[in-house]
Amino acid sequence: MLCVSTLLPFVPIQKEYVKQVDDNGNLVSEGWMRDGAKDGYWKFYDQQQHLSMSGHFINDQKAGYWHEYQSGMISSEGHYTNDLKTDWWTCHNKKGYRTIKKQFKNGLQHGYALYYKKSSLSMVQEYASGKKVGAWTSYFKFKKDHPGFSMKDLR
Repeated sequence: MLCVSTLLPFVPIQKEYVKQVDDNGNLVSEGWMRDGAKDGYWKFYDQQQHLSMSGHFINDQKAGYWHEYQSGMISSEGHYTNDLKTDWWTCHNKKGYRTIKKQFKNGLQHGYALYYKKSSLSMVQEYASGKKVGAWTSYFKFKKDHPGFSMKDLR
C-alpha cells in the first residue's frame, strides 16, 4: 500500500483593525477585516462623532447581538442573523427606559410587539411577515383573546 501525503504550508488568516474616515477626516467606522470583509466587532459613528451602531460581522454580514444609538445613547438592541433582524429587539427612549419590545423573523416584524409606558405594558400588537394582524390596547384585553397565554411565552 502506497501512502502519499503533501504538506501544505500553514498560512494563518490575517485580520487587521481598520479605521474608516470621511473626506473631512472624521471617523465613520472601525473594526476588524479579514480577506477584505468585515469580520468581528465593529463600531459606526454619526456626523457628530457619536456612536451610532455596534456589533459583530461574520464575512461582511451582521450577526449576533447589536446595539443602535441616537446621540450616543442606546436606542435599540437585538439580534441579527445573516444581515437580517431576528428574534427580540428592544427599543429605548432618551432616558434609557424600554418603550417597545418586538419580534423579528428574516428581517420583518413577525410575532408580537409590546409597547410600554413608564415600564408598564400598555399595548400589544401582533405581526405576520411585516404586516400588523392584531392589536390590543391593554394586556388584559390581549389576555382575554388569548386564554392560557403567559408573559413567559414572550421571552
